[in-house]
Amino acid sequence: MSNSIFLTLWRHRSLVLELTKREFSGRYRGSFGGIVWSFAQPLFLLIVYTIAFGVILKARWSFSGSTADYALMLFAGLIVFNAFSECLSKSTTLVTDNPNFVKKVIFPLELLPVITVATALIHALIGITVWFLGYILLFGTPKATAILFPLILVCFVPVLLGLGWLLSALGVIVRDIGQLTGMLSHTLLFMTPIFYSIEAAPPLLQNLLKLNPLTFVVEQFRLIIFYGQMPALTGLAMYFVLASLFAWASLVLFRRLRPTFADMV
Repeated sequence: MSNSIFLTLWRHRSLVLELTKREFSGRYRGSFGGIVWSFAQPLFLLIVYTIAFGVILKARWSFSGSTADYALMLFAGLIVFNAFSECLSKSTTLVTDNPNFVKKVIFPLELLPVITVATALIHALIGITVWFLGYILLFGTPKATAILFPLILVCFVPVLLGLGWLLSALGVIVRDIGQLTGMLSHTLLFMTPIFYSIEAAPPLLQNLLKLNPLTFVVEQFRLIIFYGQMPALTGLAMYFVLASLFAWASLVLFRRLRPTFADMV
């Protein structure tokens, strides 16, 4: 990504912080539970998935382990996927849902995806907090390597930003793209090793799963918080570089298409 995006972000940091707070709190404004829903929703999904796959279908991680092991492995995968899914679903209408910002020349529209990603990361951090509490209740003190989870999130952020810039720009031109991203989200939910370990898939399918950009992040995230192993630092560095290139290309496309937004919104 070019230096200008960092300068823009720094120059408008107060605005980004305020809009992120508004985006996060706005989701729960007017509800009786308020922010409690940000904890309740992932827990509810965890319980449903655990009962369906861990109790009824008796799925186990790598064909072994307890239901508690399976629940925590499942939840860890969902934390990563939900951040991706949130950015995927919101990005397509980021520009079209904010026509007032489009018409204000002084507002840097490229910050809209940044706000979406920041909100998704807040929800991810809430999910991680719940995961740690669950681990402490079930198994005791978390592994020392779990403290490295921010490293995984940092490497994942360029993917989310690139996704935001790419889809928000294309969403102005191709309004049907929102329908495609909905199908993509459901497909990736099951084509990412969330409900199962990658070793449980047939060898040919394993190679296909590894092409999924979410797979590596999910695997590394579980490696440090559940297994207590060091992440693949070389792999993370390569992932970060490729993700940053994707984000930079998406930002370039966004800025080239921006002059057309006002006529299309």
